[in-house]
Amino acid sequence: MPRDYYEVLGVSREASDEELKKAYRKLARECHPDANPDDPGAEAKFKELGEAYAVLGDANRRSNYDRFGAAGSGGPGAFDPFDIFASFFGGDPFGFNRRTGPQRGRDLVVALEITLEEVVSGVTKSFPVRSLRSCSRCSGQGAEPGTESTTCERCAGSGTVRLMQRGFFGNVVTASTCPECGGLGQKILSPCVECRGEGRVEREEEVKVEVPAGVDDGMQLRVTGRGEAGPKGGVAGDLYVQLRVKEMKGFERDGADILLYTEIPFSQAALGTTLKIDSFDGKVEVDVPAGTQPGETLVLKNQGVAHLGKGGRGDLLIRVGVKIPSGLSADEDQLIRKFAALRGEDVSEHQGFMGKIRNAFR
Repeated sequence: MPRDYYEVLGVSREASDEELKKAYRKLARECHPDANPDDPGAEAKFKELGEAYAVLGDANRRSNYDRFGAAGSGGPGAFDPFDIFASFFGGDPFGFNRRTGPQRGRDLVVALEITLEEVVSGVTKSFPVRSLRSCSRCSGQGAEPGTESTTCERCAGSGTVRLMQRGFFGNVVTASTCPECGGLGQKILSPCVECRGEGRVEREEEVKVEVPAGVDDGMQLRVTGRGEAGPKGGVAGDLYVQLRVKEMKGFERDGADILLYTEIPFSQAALGTTLKIDSFDGKVEVDVPAGTQPGETLVLKNQGVAHLGKGGRGDLLIRVGVKIPSGLSADEDQLIRKFAALRGEDVSEHQGFMGKIRNAFR
């Protein structure tokens, strides 16, 4: 589970946009991998920092993060921490460059449909994803098994080439990725026959994801390392699973509450009854008190959706409608008229065709 994004940036939850930018700008310079060549965890810290800003720097994602936590923020999406860094500093103002060696694979985004019932209980889903995966023949290295690579002559194994240019203020040295080896520092002499030296092949694999109870439509879940494999042994990107909650007839969700509409005869509304309801926790009995009015709501506590990241559940709200009978028989008509008379209520004197015939023969 990722650390709290506010903690990563070292700001309070009430921090303004300007404070977020200032915090990221300061920490990005300190945590950049090229500023910490002896720290093997620097790249992970730098990525975590970029991920935190990618979420909190976006108003909508920040709002969802504040309400639901990391699972509800939609994740940072497909992002590159170096691109975020470049957007702040204009590329390479401090002499920092992307690390040489195999590049990280791309992040992927897929859509996954789930039911409201699965939202209530949580579910583990498996589904196929077709993408570039590490070549099994060469273990992702790109070289034919049993062969060796050689040091790139152009960059002498550094992965970067430097060019000195004379400028108005003196000599300027720029560094860029070596075009010969693509920043690897090594050249493959005998490319793998299966992946042709790329280190990855396209194939379909089954992915399993844990969907926690209480997620909402549009949320994203991240599956680390299940994006595209990086070329020539580069680490894989991440897979972002975009959730789509399928509508369920008769049920409507309102935050953590679930609304169910049901109709009862006016006699049950007047005299009271007990209903048997199919809830997401099985069959439950609901007492309808005498005198229940159309549109009234009966509440079943803790029968709704889980509060994501907070514990507890919402309620099942049963909205009651009253069914007015039509097509009354003569006896039913008379009984209701008698009921109305006892209550002193005026009703229409309109009679049906059969009633008129009966009166004609009296």
